Amino acid sequence: MKQINNPLNMLNKKLIHLFHHQPKPLFSLTLAALAVVCSPTALALDLSGLKDNEVAVFVQNMDTGRTIAEHRADAAMNPASTMKLLTAWYSLNRLSPDYRIRTYWHSKAKIENGVLQGDLVWRGSGDPTLDHNALQEMMQQLQAAGVRHIQGQLVLDKSLWQSVPTAEAFHDDSDAAFTVDPDTHMLDYHVVWLQFTNQEQERWKLFPQLAGVNVDDSQLRWNGQKNCGLLKNRVQSQWLGSTILLKGSINAACTDQTMYSKGVVGDEFVYRAFSGLWRGMGGMGADSYRVSTTPIAAGRILAKHQSEPVAKVVETMNKYSNNVIARSLVMLSDTGNKVEATQALQQLQQQMNSDGINDGQLVLENGSGLSRRERVSARMMGSLLNKAYHSPYREPFWNSLPIAGVDGTLRKRFKPLTGRLHLKTGTLDNVHALAGYGVDDAGQTLAIVVMVNGKDTPQTLTQMDNVVTKIMAMPH
Repeated sequence: MKQINNPLNMLNKKLIHLFHHQPKPLFSLTLAALAVVCSPTALALDLSGLKDNEVAVFVQNMDTGRTIAEHRADAAMNPASTMKLLTAWYSLNRLSPDYRIRTYWHSKAKIENGVLQGDLVWRGSGDPTLDHNALQEMMQQLQAAGVRHIQGQLVLDKSLWQSVPTAEAFHDDSDAAFTVDPDTHMLDYHVVWLQFTNQEQERWKLFPQLAGVNVDDSQLRWNGQKNCGLLKNRVQSQWLGSTILLKGSINAACTDQTMYSKGVVGDEFVYRAFSGLWRGMGGMGADSYRVSTTPIAAGRILAKHQSEPVAKVVETMNKYSNNVIARSLVMLSDTGNKVEATQALQQLQQQMNSDGINDGQLVLENGSGLSRRERVSARMMGSLLNKAYHSPYREPFWNSLPIAGVDGTLRKRFKPLTGRLHLKTGTLDNVHALAGYGVDDAGQTLAIVVMVNGKDTPQTLTQMDNVVTKIMAMPH
């Protein structure tokens, strides 16, 4: 069957970058609580105008083990998305770089004359990268097994996860893709993409095609401008029941551009996506769905899908700071046993303890950095980087990091140091962070950690980047 054109393939970088958007202001840090006496090394460190009591720095030469610089390295800091480095290390160890997440559809019902005479069970695997191209492939397998009509229900077996870690205090960003909760049945990150076709018979295409959902663009104004810019900056979407109401303006230059919209989420999103695609492929039945929180005994496997290797999933997470992937990886295990949020976070912390990384400052909420509560010290982050660098997992860990001036969230930063910095970025309101590796002029590798927790200004990001640039120029 011809592959359905999917803008999630064409614009994957655009989609997964959404999960690193800066939330709206909500909190301010108590600076007195973060104040720690500076070490002697810190006196020689140029902080580029940042306030001493708002910055934490740790720099170590990976080849010699020598600490190059430190400043408030033991302070408990909000790491924002640099927290994903802990989750990356945990996943590579717990699952292995080659591990693949497997999703199954099964049934005990008979198949007669193209009819599955019972329910189709979708065993939720927690695969955060599952998209509707994978869904289409599984439906092709289902049809190859002789199924054209599903007489029973679609059953979502959600027994794998009993609960998931929270990401509290982001209510103002509830419509944003980066706040989507992890789910055993994640699909296309539970957001729908709208593609403007500028064709009278079908002005908008939906990916995935959600059954029963339609687009109303009657309030969208047409203008004669020659440029479109970003479609999301022109068009606003609002969900009214099963209708996506579009407002704003559009022109011919916007043809084939896409924007995402978040409305129907969770189990309803999954069922509507399944139903819409199944009917689009000529399938019938499965006219309703139900959820099971207890395991359903496996019947005959009718379709299956496996994710890319965990090393590649971790790379996608770190390059584009994808919160859904991070929060899902924390919950995954290779045992297939039930997992609940507290247990998952305890296991992550135990990994840090057993590796001798946890210095007592670690506070976990979900392992993604999408958190007002998570804390880590610069020294602990440096210890993690050291551990990873001298481990069998150095290559997949290193390869997962954004490269200055080249890709991911560092694509437009540190141009003079293009290719020499491999750093995970972190951004929340009043929080900026960088953690990873730099290669100096002599070819030596440095572990670099810089975290800023304080009132944000237009200069903060530039000042932090200047600190890293100056670190690279120091004698090592």
